Amino acid sequence: MKRFFFILSVGLMAVSCWSHSDRLKVDIDKALKHPGRAQDVYAEAVAIPLHGPEGITLGQEIGLLDVAADRFFLLDKKKNEIVIFDRNGECVTQITMADTVVDFSVYRDLVLDVLTEDAITEYSATDGAFLAKYPIQDNDVMLKRAARVTEDGIFVLGTKDGYAYDGSYLISKNHFYPAARPAPDYLSTHSFVPASECHNSRFFRCDGIVYSFGSRSGQIAQYTDDYFICVPYEWDFGKRAPVFTNVQKTTDRIYLAFTLEGKDYVLVYNLDDRKYKVVEYDTFPLGVIYAGKNYYFSPADCAITCYTL
Repeated sequence: MKRFFFILSVGLMAVSCWSHSDRLKVDIDKALKHPGRAQDVYAEAVAIPLHGPEGITLGQEIGLLDVAADRFFLLDKKKNEIVIFDRNGECVTQITMADTVVDFSVYRDLVLDVLTEDAITEYSATDGAFLAKYPIQDNDVMLKRAARVTEDGIFVLGTKDGYAYDGSYLISKNHFYPAARPAPDYLSTHSFVPASECHNSRFFRCDGIVYSFGSRSGQIAQYTDDYFICVPYEWDFGKRAPVFTNVQKTTDRIYLAFTLEGKDYVLVYNLDDRKYKVVEYDTFPLGVIYAGKNYYFSPADCAITCYTL
């Protein structure tokens, strides 16, 4: 059963209600002794070169990637600019921001929500046209990540005073509701989840559901349409403490990119039979999984590689 641990409502009422999450045990050392092959993870890899108008140079400055049905979205950190490409790699448009882009995500292939330090700005995911801006006022939480869950609600991750914060911006109320995230059992020495859990965390989507992950625990949080946050899975890595840099999901598999002893790997966990394998990150770099394909931006090639899973 899923464990529900927090709710953000219109009145910002915090409710803790506990049940058992699905506990997933992983012996990383055993998996590393018999590493998987890239061929076991994906069926085909195709590179899509990116072409932009004169003056656009994409490389190490790219900070974020997101994917829609017919668009790719890349953040050029150096120019503080979001570049939109079609699925053929042709540049559609560029969105230049006055304020520093902190994060962005695509909602239902239609809306691009861009998080800055004190606002969420909406653009058309098709042509980059401005739609709306939602200022986040009277807020002392450092905003890190954002993703729209419903037409009215945008979830936000942040930090404050050394703790991780969850928040929801309700468009109809024109208000942001933040609260520190209560610590689960494995972090029982703290009353709230430490800020380090948000270091690499980002929202991701699967089958229309929004998730996020913890950087230190790998714990996956699921966000519901009625503004609950629940924990469908908990990991048991034994004595190992990997650092997680990305998590993605398909209907029957979870993909976790992690660093351990200075090396990068991807853990592929099958939810149906509870079997798992670890592959080297270089052979299968985890990016954004959309509709059964993993998309990864390669700075050296200035291309997006599509891995069919």
